[in-house]
Amino acid sequence: MTSLSRRTVLKGTAASFVAAGAAGTLTGRAQAAPSSYSIVHGTTPGGVPYGLWGTIPSSPAPTLVILSLTIEQALTTSHLQAGAILVEPPAGYLCVSIDPPCHGTHLYPGRSEGLPGWAELAADEYDFVADFNARLSEVLDHLVDEDLVDPGRIAVAGTSRGGFLALRYAAFDPRVACGVGYAPVTDLRQLREFEIAASVPFVDELSLGAHVAPLTGRPVFIVIGDRDVRVGTDAAIDVARALSAAAVTGLPVADVVNPSFEDLVGGWPQPWTLDPLPKTQTAGPSTAQAHTGTRSLRVENASGTSVGVRTPRMPAEPGSTYTATSWVYTESGTPATMFLEFFNAAGSRIANQFVAPAASSTWEETSVSAVAPAGTATVDVLIYGAVAAAGVSYHDDVTLPRSVPSEVALHVLSEPRGHTTPAGAAELSATWIDGIVNG
Repeated sequence: MTSLSRRTVLKGTAASFVAAGAAGTLTGRAQAAPSSYSIVHGTTPGGVPYGLWGTIPSSPAPTLVILSLTIEQALTTSHLQAGAILVEPPAGYLCVSIDPPCHGTHLYPGRSEGLPGWAELAADEYDFVADFNARLSEVLDHLVDEDLVDPGRIAVAGTSRGGFLALRYAAFDPRVACGVGYAPVTDLRQLREFEIAASVPFVDELSLGAHVAPLTGRPVFIVIGDRDVRVGTDAAIDVARALSAAAVTGLPVADVVNPSFEDLVGGWPQPWTLDPLPKTQTAGPSTAQAHTGTRSLRVENASGTSVGVRTPRMPAEPGSTYTATSWVYTESGTPATMFLEFFNAAGSRIANQFVAPAASSTWEETSVSAVAPAGTATVDVLIYGAVAAAGVSYHDDVTLPRSVPSEVALHVLSEPRGHTTPAGAAELSATWIDGIVNG
């Protein structure tokens, strides 16, 4: 096996790795089998074997990691022709693969090969996915160091069990621009091999449904046959729906600490802070009213001055939608408003949005939403009594979830055999992958 640890070796021998013939174009069907190129085997300095396929680039290239049963199958099987399309100009991708756990050269002593080995490891609560993620990360780190892989243009794809690993790796590594699953395993319990681990809760921790959060809002492509009896059509659809639902309903920001003003330090609800006050203004915890628990924040605002109580600044992501929600009870006059404030890395406020709740003698929910603009680094929630307003109001149960655009592409295609990747998946995914990776 060749150790591809020197760029000089790769550059000097790249021509010998390429066979004649075209494998297709980005927008059309592959014109020849993936065997138009030879697999180049290598190892990382830490000893992880990998395979490369395509023209060895002279500068960092967009990269497609392809996962299947073995390196050889991943890089030569005809139904994985997204790589065959993307390696050709103008896309010019480099394809990379490693052996999955219990497959090829990566076997575990005393364990079966293939999916039975996965089930045996899961039954013993051994996280073989974490092991796989560490190996693939080491390979990509090495190829980035060797100027072969562009770390900003990496896609990961796989079929069936390889699709499971591809999507789990996409959830693990933030460098991955998009994840693709061709008839992917999403719930390990769908596989008959996992009957031996039927009573083991750890299997659910391994399955994709437990890793929706790190994939939410990130580009994911899933194609599944309409009657897949092996990995489960419904299971794949359920994961796609979960990703879409999480994007819409929102992900929690770093928790709003002390959202109900219950915990006091020296009589004050830390870590909320009080803006410098004129003597006529008051704000602080109160037991007179509470939406939940025993306390809320009481804001007494006199006309001609302002009062503000705010959360600490929390990390925020440009382009995400943030929604501040709280419950408000009005004792008299005009209740305090609620602001979302966005700040750049220098600490300057660059945008804000507010809601002025209507006065009500019962607890009413109020919310304000805004998209974090470019340059946003942090966000806070401010409860603010304006200069021109006067009144007494109570505020409780502040939350700040964020939502992101749903980036899930789900294709349910006709597959009468009930257990294979549907025809047309490669062409659909190749165009989609390049649109994500190269923008």
